[in-house]
Amino acid sequence: MKVRCCAKISAAIICGLAALFLLGSARSAHAGVAMSMNIDDYVANKLEDFTCIMHVNQHDDRAGEKINKDFGLIYKIKGDISLRYKDENKLRIDGRIGASKAVFIVNGTKQYVQLSVGFRHVDDLGSSPGKRKTLLDMGMISSGYLAYTEAKYLRSAPVDGVMCAVFRISYRNKQLDTSHRFVWIDPKTKITMKREEYSQEGKLNATFLYRKPVEVANGVWFPSVIDVLNNENQKAGQTAYRNVKINLGLSDDEFKL
Repeated sequence: MKVRCCAKISAAIICGLAALFLLGSARSAHAGVAMSMNIDDYVANKLEDFTCIMHVNQHDDRAGEKINKDFGLIYKIKGDISLRYKDENKLRIDGRIGASKAVFIVNGTKQYVQLSVGFRHVDDLGSSPGKRKTLLDMGMISSGYLAYTEAKYLRSAPVDGVMCAVFRISYRNKQLDTSHRFVWIDPKTKITMKREEYSQEGKLNATFLYRKPVEVANGVWFPSVIDVLNNENQKAGQTAYRNVKINLGLSDDEFKL
């Protein structure tokens, strides 16, 4: 009974990790980089898949609870966490919770959790686009994501001194999901430097700050730090990313149990 209870708690922790998968004096847009009003110009079209190591730097349970009641659980995972992603909507996380090895996979509309203590659970995420795991979780826009969303250019505005293009993004099918988000995208790196997530009721849920971008390949940038703030501007957590490798030709089999 105790093992099963611990397994359920551990499963909630590793599931919560997927919810992660953003002004000073502003300078002009990067030299030689135009500020486009077309969202297609900000697609990370050179990125097909990636692997990296994720590490939790800090967290605040109370601040996280104001985003989601289970939000703080993700930061209980200690040590290095292996993360793999393949476009579109394929995510794998391998970590350790105490003495238990944990595997979390999202493949399309299916979500799998498996723990070495003998726990295994499968969820059907259904048709809601808001439950999908996309590159936007890592601060990037993919063409697959734009296939079922619509973006409206609003203005240019600075984030950490960098002038960004600001878009409002919502889902095409409002009958499935009416939530929306505002994104601030750096035209040079194509990194979403800031993202505000709003609920289906129009309430601000969380703000994601994608910091310290690193060029991991020619023309491909990746944030090395992600901060998450609640709707009271309190920092709920920070994660760091390293050893990023892209376009490895990850097999679909890596996203199956």
